[in-house]
Amino acid sequence: MKKELISRVEGHGSIGLKIKGSRVESVELDILTPPRLFEKLIVGRHFNDVPTIVSRICSICSASHRVISVMAIEDAFGVKVPREAVLLRELLLHAETLESHGLHLFLLALPDYYGYGSFVDMARDLPDAASLGFKVKGIGNRMQECVGGRAIHQITPVVGGMSAGPSSEGLKRIQQEAAPLIDEVLRFLSKEIPTLQYTPLVGVSNWVSLAGRDYGYTGGDILVNGKEKVPVRDFYQKFHESALPPSYTKHTLYGEEPFMVGALPRILNSGSKLKGSAGALLKRLGIMKSRSTYMNNMAQGVEILFSLERVVEIIGDLLDIDLPEGQDGGITAEFSPVAATGTAAIEAPRGMLIHTYTFDEKGYVTGGDITTPTAMNLSDMERTLMIMAEALIKDTTDIKPALETLVRAYDPCISCSVHIVRL
Repeated sequence: MKKELISRVEGHGSIGLKIKGSRVESVELDILTPPRLFEKLIVGRHFNDVPTIVSRICSICSASHRVISVMAIEDAFGVKVPREAVLLRELLLHAETLESHGLHLFLLALPDYYGYGSFVDMARDLPDAASLGFKVKGIGNRMQECVGGRAIHQITPVVGGMSAGPSSEGLKRIQQEAAPLIDEVLRFLSKEIPTLQYTPLVGVSNWVSLAGRDYGYTGGDILVNGKEKVPVRDFYQKFHESALPPSYTKHTLYGEEPFMVGALPRILNSGSKLKGSAGALLKRLGIMKSRSTYMNNMAQGVEILFSLERVVEIIGDLLDIDLPEGQDGGITAEFSPVAATGTAAIEAPRGMLIHTYTFDEKGYVTGGDITTPTAMNLSDMERTLMIMAEALIKDTTDIKPALETLVRAYDPCISCSVHIVRL
């Protein structure tokens, strides 16, 4: 068994290949980041503490973890959130998507397409690509600070709504910055970006995402392969988690099958709903026809445009509302805790994210489970790594770069995935 560390991904993982002669006997993607214990840390805590605790799972996906946490609690308590708060939460999720996709696509993945070892090497010859990545990531960070109160580990989403509103001046600055960035991103991604060498080798076999009436990151049922709908509260009846040592994470299967979550499954399930620049770029890139796993990177490019366009629209709507500003401008609904279980799903940048909690009658947690996108993708990553290794082992002296590029296409967030615990 030969272990290879993976570079340019979030967290620590390695690829293990068991090779006999010229035959690949097995592939393991080992998650080496230690257990995080969050699901046990929240037991016995009051519901008000939970969103702040679980947002520490990740510094990149902290907005998703906070928003989905309050949504799961609201599901348990039967809370109806004001429309203004729903719009602000959506704005926050688009901000996180811009930050995350901008970092991954332009600074971590594109060096693979242009044949560079890092974005620093790429920037010497292609400064526009790196510069655009920092612009997209930067506006995402500033939006999260404006709407969420902090660039990371945001504080404004609370059970019942939002604890504070952003300033109108801050929203106007973001809108003015986002509008011209739409054309800049569209021009760059409409260019002939080189095709990755092994793009035709690995395709998506099962794809899963939320799907509502419109393209988006919240709402709707879970949609499998564009056909089967699964209500969010039935997730644990259709999807199964299991511990597979030595990794410190769980593998998630749909029935007995691996599946993929992320930007590409969202596009495959709901891409026909995209309009504007995002819809035009989707048609140009041919993502729906290709269905290669590598197209997850280009699907993120389409979603950068989608998020920028929605940011401009949402801020336009919010500026037409007499929105309360600052710490005294909270937008919340009245509610009381009850003994119940709540489950909610959201589309984090890397894919579907599920939180579920059970509370006693005073609102204290008695149990919880968090299923992250990378935990869902783990078995599918091993499936495609096996296909790739078997195809390359006979004729390629060093298959490590190709395997690493494949893992990067999934945009794994390894720190988020390690939630296995036995106490």
